[in-house]
Amino acid sequence: MPGVRELRGGKSTWIALSMSAALVISFAVGIPLLYDHFRRTAAQESGPRPEEPPSRPLYHDELVGPPLSFETPAFIRIPAIGVDEEVREGSDDEEELYRLLAAGPIHLPHTGFPGWPGNCVISGHRTTYTRPFNRLDELKPGDPVLIQNPRGIYEYRVYQVRYADPAENVTLQTEEPVLTLTTCAPEGRSTQRLVIRASLASFTPVEELE
Repeated sequence: MPGVRELRGGKSTWIALSMSAALVISFAVGIPLLYDHFRRTAAQESGPRPEEPPSRPLYHDELVGPPLSFETPAFIRIPAIGVDEEVREGSDDEEELYRLLAAGPIHLPHTGFPGWPGNCVISGHRTTYTRPFNRLDELKPGDPVLIQNPRGIYEYRVYQVRYADPAENVTLQTEEPVLTLTTCAPEGRSTQRLVIRASLASFTPVEELE
């Protein structure tokens, strides 16, 4: 019967088309899901991705590089009062410390390094030996203090001039790069301590000095 064959043929065609559509939908939905599954699995196996580096270096990294030591030979220059002296590294031994201090200004051990966060403390005599800090009391806020070592030149700007009790600890660390200069006061006596504080203003690497 032609009518029955035509009906059966139409039904077969509809079933074939339905199966083809189902396969297309399965591929369209299943392939992205399968890809996402493999992507997630690969990411888990490889561990967390490292964080992206900051868009600009951290302040102290940009300024100086890794802190290693005070790094000698180092020099302190204070144009306003004519200071141009070598700075020696101090010592934990008291006798050695005073011997070094007699030769000129010293960087106190265990205090900060130039340019890095922390309190970099340099001490010198006021009226004896080389008298490097004889005119330290003439400094004013804004005066530059230059520290030069093998890395380059660090320019600090004075922001505080004051007198302190000798018992006061002026070596306490700070979060920002700070330079502290200390000497006895008044001249010829040591009943007080003259303290100069300066903040870091700029850094010129040695490569730019040549």
